[in-house]
Amino acid sequence: MLNYGQHRTLILLVSMFLVIFCPRAAAVHAQGGTDFKGTVLTDPAAGKLVVKKDEGGTRFTFVVNEKTQFIGSGLKTVADIKKGDHVVVHYVVTGSQYIAQTISAIPTK
Repeated sequence: MLNYGQHRTLILLVSMFLVIFCPRAAAVHAQGGTDFKGTVLTDPAAGKLVVKKDEGGTRFTFVVNEKTQFIGSGLKTVADIKKGDHVVVHYVVTGSQYIAQTISAIPTK
């Protein structure tokens, strides 16, 4: 069993490890969201964007609202996104909805 001082030391060491060796995890935690990289399956309609993960097959329907920011060449609104585009959606979960905070275009190679 750890005493109070050992417990604090362990927590400090684990926190330092995460900050040093997992900066991506720390950034996601600080921003309060998650990134989802994939291919747009349908043209956006009614404030929704369906994206399929490139590596897996998981697909999410993201809600796009007035707070969603668009990043990348040629992206100013959701209307600039087309079926087949590669994007990274930074989102938060609110209730049962995946709310897009930012949508970034991934340039085609």
